[in-house]
Amino acid sequence: MERTTPARAVPASTVLLVRDRPAFEVLMVTRHQQSTFAAGALVFPGGKVDPEDRNDGWGETVDGWHSVPTDQRALRIAAIREVFEETGLLMAQSSASRDCAAETATTARREIREGHLDFLTFARSAGIVFDAKQLVPFAHWITPEAMPKRFDTHFYLIAVASEQQAVSDGLEITNAEWIAPAEALRLGRARERIVGFPTRLNLQLLAESRNVNEALSRAQQRPIVTVQSRIEQRPGGRVLTIPRDAGYGSVEEPLSEVAARDHASVSVPRRS
Repeated sequence: MERTTPARAVPASTVLLVRDRPAFEVLMVTRHQQSTFAAGALVFPGGKVDPEDRNDGWGETVDGWHSVPTDQRALRIAAIREVFEETGLLMAQSSASRDCAAETATTARREIREGHLDFLTFARSAGIVFDAKQLVPFAHWITPEAMPKRFDTHFYLIAVASEQQAVSDGLEITNAEWIAPAEALRLGRARERIVGFPTRLNLQLLAESRNVNEALSRAQQRPIVTVQSRIEQRPGGRVLTIPRDAGYGSVEEPLSEVAARDHASVSVPRRS
């Protein structure tokens, strides 16, 4: 069979928001059952980069803008915007977050969702200053070429104030919850929740830390290795594997087990 050209991997950002309250927790959201991607799954907030995330005007309202590599700027804006749209949390400098009234943020969130307001205009009008340095690179995953829908996803780690309340948008996201990484993994193993392959491995990486400071320190010291999982044939069948130097240890899982564990959330591509 003639091979088709792989779908383009769309640039995207995902955010691991962590806090100590007093236990180490990460914010996770549940995707709507009608979503076209990862329906019903427990995931980290995030989404694809939008054209407005590339606006040069962001340099006026982001502290540390010029210290961020040019190819990372839109990704970081997408991370900040998606977290606000999905959970209502503003990843801004602390004083700016407090000064932005809850009612103002709620109204802006609705207007952005309805297309009546863009995120940059909201930030400017509310006098919000974002801190680009708060976002610590955590991982980089690219969806395998065999998949029909592909993302080039950069994961970021950020510490948030424990008093901030996350509220799902009720559309793409049906629930937002703070949860210990180990507990999220347990729920996935017990098949009580859908936890996809990339999410599960990044939860395992996060669970190696005992608190926010340790997680930030580990992320800052760990080199980011791009992960593009592969399907390989073994004597016992096909397995899903990732590069050994990616920081996740040796990963080689039977494809059938991955699909079953993730409630069939992983599409198994046909052989060409």
